[in-house]
Amino acid sequence: MCIIVDTNRLDVFLSSQDNEDVKPIYDWLNNKGGKIVYSTGGKFNEEVKKSKRRALAGLIRSGRARFVSGEKLESERQRLVEESNHKSNDIHVLALALVSGARLLYTEDQALRNDFRKGKWKNGRFIIGNPRGRLYSGRRNSNLLTADVCNG
Repeated sequence: MCIIVDTNRLDVFLSSQDNEDVKPIYDWLNNKGGKIVYSTGGKFNEEVKKSKRRALAGLIRSGRARFVSGEKLESERQRLVEESNHKSNDIHVLALALVSGARLLYTEDQALRNDFRKGKWKNGRFIIGNPRGRLYSGRRNSNLLTADVCNG
């Protein structure tokens, strides 16, 4: 299983592995083969500061993260801009989910949460397909840190 940690939760995620909402993610990354998926392409490059990129690179080196190239991300992002009825300004996160296969998202952004769960193509199909996107909001959702859904 892969999880996307939105930039609005990245400070919390990287600052303390003992935070009650973040601890289940780290336990899953360290002991159960989970992975965080991220990219520094597009809007991620603007949102993720250099120190955070170093921390994420450390997770890659330890096998707990997977990097998606900016080129792949940008291609999918552009397609979504043209073809989807998204409400959030975080279409790059939706693109990352589609490119990586990640179906779990940790964010506080309500518009993004709605797009991730309920976003639709202009033809009515869901953006995040089979299986549908799920939302991690804290320790109470630690049961979501189990399924094996992630490309590569």
